[in-house]
Amino acid sequence: MTVRKLPSRPPTIPATKKMAPPPMPTKKKTFEVEPWETNDGQRILIYADTGMGKTSLALLAPKPVFLGLDEGGADFINPVTNELIKCIPNIEDYQDVRTVLHQPDLFTAYETVVIDTVTVLQDWSAAHAVATIPTEKGAMVKNLVGYGYNKGYEHLYNVMKDILTDLDRLIHQGKNVILIAQGAIHNVPNPSGEDFLRDGLRLHVDKSWDIESLYCEWCDHIFRIAYLNSFAKAKKITGTTERAVFIQPEVYFRAKSRTIHRPTAPFESTSDDSIWKILFEGYE
Repeated sequence: MTVRKLPSRPPTIPATKKMAPPPMPTKKKTFEVEPWETNDGQRILIYADTGMGKTSLALLAPKPVFLGLDEGGADFINPVTNELIKCIPNIEDYQDVRTVLHQPDLFTAYETVVIDTVTVLQDWSAAHAVATIPTEKGAMVKNLVGYGYNKGYEHLYNVMKDILTDLDRLIHQGKNVILIAQGAIHNVPNPSGEDFLRDGLRLHVDKSWDIESLYCEWCDHIFRIAYLNSFAKAKKITGTTERAVFIQPEVYFRAKSRTIHRPTAPFESTSDDSIWKILFEGYE
């Protein structure tokens, strides 16, 4: 007699334990719809090539006080008040910057806090990361590359992000914040075609830890100072040296504003405060 072998039964799959939904909070929050209004200050970034008037423009903002990291504003005279720039002296490294930003009484008499420049701040942030953050094995390194592939720039990104957290406290107290940056040309990867060049901030650009994008996303306004009527033709530059503040972006440069819709504002001299009249007084 032939014995038929029964098909083997598939292994029993244990039933997945159902997770109970988290309990509703005992004290419920009540929500309402209201007009979206705020008394926060303005987050502003100014960038340009060296010597284009970044510090001069920031000096014309409402009651500014400077954190002068590169001493570029030393001996500047306010063209309206004929006074020297008001600054907080003896700021020498990254930790000094954070200590100052945690002392709100320093800014009581001022409406605008200016960091001149965040380009220098990034250098200080790199030095701070290297001096204070060990590797995964507990060793200290000499530079960002010493952490291994891209890990150093992750540390730099986080250290620079902490500054924005500090600045947000001032913003919520109604203070305006102006960040000044040196300009730089970056290559932009383009998934829909050829890569292209874009004028932006001299901050670290990276697909994983992009500090330039981090700072641009934080701002309400990015103002680019450049020549208004200059054109390249046959590899020669023609036009004038009349400057302007560029407010709206083009493919080849960064700029933006959450409230101003015109493309440019005049900046004919170091005493031209047109952009601040437009931003703070609604002047057109």
